[in-house]
Amino acid sequence: MNPYAWLVVLHVMSVVAFAGPVLVLALVADGVSAPASQRLVRIAGLGLLVILVTGVGAIALTGGALGELWWVRLSVLLFLVIGALTGRLRRALRSPGSRGAVRPLAWAITVALGAVVYLMEAKPF
Repeated sequence: MNPYAWLVVLHVMSVVAFAGPVLVLALVADGVSAPASQRLVRIAGLGLLVILVTGVGAIALTGGALGELWWVRLSVLLFLVIGALTGRLRRALRSPGSRGAVRPLAWAITVALGAVVYLMEAKPF
């Protein structure tokens, strides 16, 4: 396998590492203790960082050509939204009065991530 293929494998694995903890919070936020929820968001944050590094690496390995595609540009925009929502999720978990915001934020992140996965697979434009 070439370096680009390995990078894509790592990119997809990091999406799973990010999506898993967020989906747990979306499904059972009330059943997870505050410390466990914070650990889940920390794991998701690491996954998000690896998504960023491998995505930038993939664009670099294609000489920037991948970054010229509109589905990639829209995915990057959604990635920024996901990052902002993840930051809000982290803050909501730190504030005891904001626990009610955890589930809706986690679902919003999950839906946005689903849109990115669709764009990456379908490459509609």
